Amino acid sequence: MTTGATEADLRVVTERAFLDELTSVTRERGATEFLYLMAQGDGVIGVQWEQPGIDHLRRYRVRDSGGPACPHCAILAAVLTLAPVLPLDVLRTMRARPQYETVLRTGRLPHLAFARPVRQPGTSWLGDCHAVPGDPHTEADCATHAVPAPSGDLLDLRLGTLPRAVRELYPHDGAATADLQQRLQIARDWRADAQAVASGIREAEATWAFLRNSCMLGVPVPGAAGLVLTLAPDRAPDDRPLAELHTAAVRTLPAGGPPLAYQERACLVPEPGTGAQRMPSYGGAVDLTGAAPVRTLRLPAPRRPLSTTGRGVLLLYEARHAMGRHHASAPERDSAYWESEAALNVFEFTLLVRVAGRPYQDAVAAYLQALRREGDLLTRPHKVLDRRRRKALSAAFGGLDDEELHLWASVAYRNAILVLLGDLQAFAAHLRRQAG
Repeated sequence: MTTGATEADLRVVTERAFLDELTSVTRERGATEFLYLMAQGDGVIGVQWEQPGIDHLRRYRVRDSGGPACPHCAILAAVLTLAPVLPLDVLRTMRARPQYETVLRTGRLPHLAFARPVRQPGTSWLGDCHAVPGDPHTEADCATHAVPAPSGDLLDLRLGTLPRAVRELYPHDGAATADLQQRLQIARDWRADAQAVASGIREAEATWAFLRNSCMLGVPVPGAAGLVLTLAPDRAPDDRPLAELHTAAVRTLPAGGPPLAYQERACLVPEPGTGAQRMPSYGGAVDLTGAAPVRTLRLPAPRRPLSTTGRGVLLLYEARHAMGRHHASAPERDSAYWESEAALNVFEFTLLVRVAGRPYQDAVAAYLQALRREGDLLTRPHKVLDRRRRKALSAAFGGLDDEELHLWASVAYRNAILVLLGDLQAFAAHLRRQAG
C-alpha cells in the first residue's frame, strides 16, 4: 500500500477551491473504491481516496474572506458537491448531515465514509459515518456546529427535585423516587452491558457515544400509549402540570402534514416487570416534556434476562437503528431502505465476530457449508449446528439458555447468507424478499 505523501501536506484554500479540487480528483481517480471526508481536529479536513494498492490523502484548512471557515460546513458542502460525481442517491446524500452531526454532538471527530457498490456499477455509493477520538471543535465553527463536547452523564439525575408532571404519575413522592431509582438502575445495567461490548471496537464507538451522551431517561405516561415524559440533568425545573404539557404538545404537533423530525436526543425507557419480554426494542413516541417526537429504546427487566454480552450486542444494534431514523414516520421501503437494513445487520455481525470470536465464526462457517450443499435457503437451519458447536457458541457468551442460543444461531445463519451472496446489495435484496 502506498500513499501520495507529498499531497498530504496541509494546504489552506477557499471553499470554492476545496470543492473544485475534490470534484476533479474524484473524477481523475475513477478506480476509487472508498472515499473518506474526515474532520481531523484543529480545523483540518482530511480527504482520502482508496484504490486497490493505493491510498491518496490530501489535507486542507478552508478559509473565507473573514478568516478560517467552519470545517464542518465545508465537509457537508463537499457531500452535496460529490453526490452527482460518485454518485450518491438523495437518501444517502440527505442522511450524511444528521449522521455527521450526531457524531459531532458526542464530542468526537466525524469521518464520513463512502464505498463503491461491488456488483452494480453506476448505482449509488454506500455511506456511513465513523466516530474517531479527538476534539472536533475550533473557534472557526459556525453557530450550528459549535457544540461543546458532552460533559455529563444523562442518567446522572437528582431525584429530589422532580418535575411536577412526573410527580403526578405517582400517588406520592416516595413512590416516584422508588420507581425512578429502579428505572435508572435498569437503564444503567443495560448501558453498562453495551459499553462492555463496544469497548475496543472502532465500529461501535459512535453508537456507544450516542447511548451515553444522547439518550436521556424516559418515563411512559400510564394509560396513554406513545406518550413519555423525559428527564435530563441539564434541564431547568419544570412546574407545569401534566395536562398543560399534553395541551401544549397537541397544539405544537398537529395531525397531518409532512413528517416531523425527531428531537436530537433519544430516550431510554426502562420497563420494570415486563415478564417474558427479554429484548430491547426501538420505537417512537411523543415527548410531552419537549412537545416533540422522540426516538425510544425500550429496556425490559424480565425475570429471566439474556446474557450480559447478548444484552450489550442487542442494545447497540437497536441504538444504531435509532441513529439512522430522523423523522417520525414509517420509512419508504425502497432499495435504499433495505440497503440500510443490510448495513445494520453487518454492524451486528461485526460486533459478534469481535465478542464471540471463533465459536461464532465456526457457526457461520457451518451454515455457509450447509447453504452451499443445499444450493438454496435451508429448510431446517436449526439442525445445522452440532452439539459441539452449540456448546462452544454458548460458552462464548458465558452460557446461554436454549432460547438465546437459538437467537444467536439464527444471526449466524443470516451472516452466512451474506457471505454466500458476497455483496451488500444482494443481501439487501434477500432481506426484502424475506420480508414479503
